[in-house]
Amino acid sequence: FCGASRCSAAMAQSDARQAALLSSERKLEEARRQIHSANRSALETEEVGFQTLTELSRQRESVERIGAHVQEVDDNISGARRVMIQMYRRAMAKRAALWCMLIILVITIVVVFYFLVIKKDH
Repeated sequence: FCGASRCSAAMAQSDARQAALLSSERKLEEARRQIHSANRSALETEEVGFQTLTELSRQRESVERIGAHVQEVDDNISGARRVMIQMYRRAMAKRAALWCMLIILVITIVVVFYFLVIKKDH
């Protein structure tokens, strides 16, 4: 009913179509695997990105807390410096007062000695 060359050509064409279909199916399956792999990689990357953002957020909060503590410590140091300067000035004033009292005491002793010993003889 069909000629040998015609049947042979039809079978060859059918085999070629079937081979092309199988090749297309393999390529499609490979493309699906690549898409699946790319999706998996994208999800993993997204997860790593979220973890990184979470860690950065936590570190930012730590840095802000440290900054606040540094400011508080700086304020405390400034206050302590002012107190130390006041204490130093008071100590210097007391030292000066002591020296003045010592000089007055020495002068008083000299005057008393003068009146008791030297003026008594005259």
